[in-house]
Amino acid sequence: MGLISQHSIDAVIEANDIVDVVSSYVRLEKKSALNLFGLCPFHEEKTASFSVSPGKQIFYCFGCQKGGNVIKFIQEIEGLSYPEAIRVLADRAGVILEESEDSQWKERFDRQNLAYEAMREAARFFYSLLEGPTGAQARDYLAKRGIGRPLYRKYGIGFSPWGRSDLYRALREKNISDQAMLDGGLIRKSGVSDYYDFFHQRVMFPIMDTSGRVLAFGGRAIAGDGPKYINSPETYVYQKGKHLFGISQAVRTASKHWFLVEGYMDVLALAKAGLENATAPLGTALTANQAQAIRRYVNTVYILMDNDRAGREASLRSGEILQNAGLSARYILLDGAKDPDDYLSRYGKERLAEVLQETLDRTGYRLAVLKQDYQADHAMTESEYRDQALDLLAEEPDSTGREIYGGQIARELQISHRAVCEEIERRRGMRTAGRKAQDTAGDRLRKFPAKMKKLRPSFYSDDEVTLLMMLANNNKAVHVRLGIDDESIKAYTINKEVRTFLSSDSVRTPLGPHDFTAGPMRQIASQAIEDAREGRLTLAGLHSIVDSILATEIEVNEKQSRGLAPDPDRIHTVIQQQYQEMSGSQLVPEPEREAVIFEQKLSQRRLSGWRREASQLNQKARKLELEGSEEEAGYYYAKAADLVTAADILRMILQGDNRS
Repeated sequence: MGLISQHSIDAVIEANDIVDVVSSYVRLEKKSALNLFGLCPFHEEKTASFSVSPGKQIFYCFGCQKGGNVIKFIQEIEGLSYPEAIRVLADRAGVILEESEDSQWKERFDRQNLAYEAMREAARFFYSLLEGPTGAQARDYLAKRGIGRPLYRKYGIGFSPWGRSDLYRALREKNISDQAMLDGGLIRKSGVSDYYDFFHQRVMFPIMDTSGRVLAFGGRAIAGDGPKYINSPETYVYQKGKHLFGISQAVRTASKHWFLVEGYMDVLALAKAGLENATAPLGTALTANQAQAIRRYVNTVYILMDNDRAGREASLRSGEILQNAGLSARYILLDGAKDPDDYLSRYGKERLAEVLQETLDRTGYRLAVLKQDYQADHAMTESEYRDQALDLLAEEPDSTGREIYGGQIARELQISHRAVCEEIERRRGMRTAGRKAQDTAGDRLRKFPAKMKKLRPSFYSDDEVTLLMMLANNNKAVHVRLGIDDESIKAYTINKEVRTFLSSDSVRTPLGPHDFTAGPMRQIASQAIEDAREGRLTLAGLHSIVDSILATEIEVNEKQSRGLAPDPDRIHTVIQQQYQEMSGSQLVPEPEREAVIFEQKLSQRRLSGWRREASQLNQKARKLELEGSEEEAGYYYAKAADLVTAADILRMILQGDNRS
């Protein structure tokens, strides 16, 4: 047996989902949003400390500290060598291994390496032309689309020249063979011995893997006839349907969710808005392989396709594929623009950032699409709109979802909520063989109150819990102020309002109740901060405050029969988990270091608070704008923009990025 190729190892890892493999040996349960847990198979324990991350495709035991990928797991659990573990997993998934003794594999391996070299040199050539005199027209095109040098450098964008053999000649001068260029899809053959470039007169977008290797290119025409976009053909190093544009940049963001958009310019539009966690399929619909590639890094995807018929259909298909791959899919529907790039050009970065927070589930997205069509199509009557909405809701499998959306439709059309719910259930009954329509409607409606009592909306965020947990661990943190000095602020070119705001004492003040979500969480924080100032807040005391405040909240909810009460167990669990993580990671061995970390957390909390307030101001401005109060709307838009700018400046100061 020879050396197993890296290509085969990658194929084995891709074909063997770690959750499926580990589940054959360990009973796993989902105990967090990102990980599954079970009893460690490598040492005896009574409390589950063995975790598996579907997104990262790794395992780790907090007890014995063993961890790794799916190959490492099989090595440990079966007592095998690395090559033996690979072969076991290959047999399990039906992957044929390529080994060095195989002459055909050796030839393919060598050709792949030469093709990678050709692609790398081609990317350098295209970029150099974009930067030089030849690329003036391409730079102008990018500038008109709002893409400046920092952004096109980050994504490696280039320009293919006007001549039909410029790239070919440039690569020949670097001793790149004709075969390597053909294997990379860079050239085509004409006649017996003549070659011409596959791309010319186009802005070039390199398609890279997560390690930064160039696999292929997409080219956007800026002059002449022909298709607007063309992509590399399948080659020795590139297979359509397996790769995504922007994945190399998205991985580096370490974001918990990614955006899925349609094309290159949409990825760049989000990057212009400061969001580099965006990827796009490459000239095709999303595939299962691409969904699996995303799942290795995140668990949630925000689908943001074009707002036209094709884009909406693509959104729904993509959602199904993502969910089949074990991902959570949320949808974003743009209003007043076709795609993210168009929206950014029309409304600006702040409003784009605001609309990207308004995600919908599948049913909510379909209803929003229907409403947009109804408002735009004057031929659709209200009764037709209502009829289609009710049919759509009859397909919703979750009874709580049907209740909530049914209520929205009832309020919108000013009709009885009960009548809407009964009609939805009647239509569901007609879709289910063997069940009487009216009985089904009655049974379902009688269950709604019980379902609603289980709905406990989140009244806190993790960063709020972290601050209180750290305060309980060290009461002196209650006196920590944000260390923003005037000299740091002066390093940035900002307007007077933003400068005054950042220099104010309200920004630098220690932790206070105003830093917490209004409602029960603010009450908890107020009591905890008061105890910390007196030096008597402990972790046990914090748990006691939570119970005291939430017991009152639950009692009020029950008396008023609202059925919407916060769950104390959830916040107790989060407090304890975060305390254990902090203690286990040894992040705070010294009080001085702990104060620094607390200041960072407080800064981040205020940053997010400013952004939330800016979003609310933008919503208010948009409403005023729709009502015709443009001057007043402009005032609120300006205030929101100042808050976003202040948040950006504070973030850069904290990162030490003092550039004017």
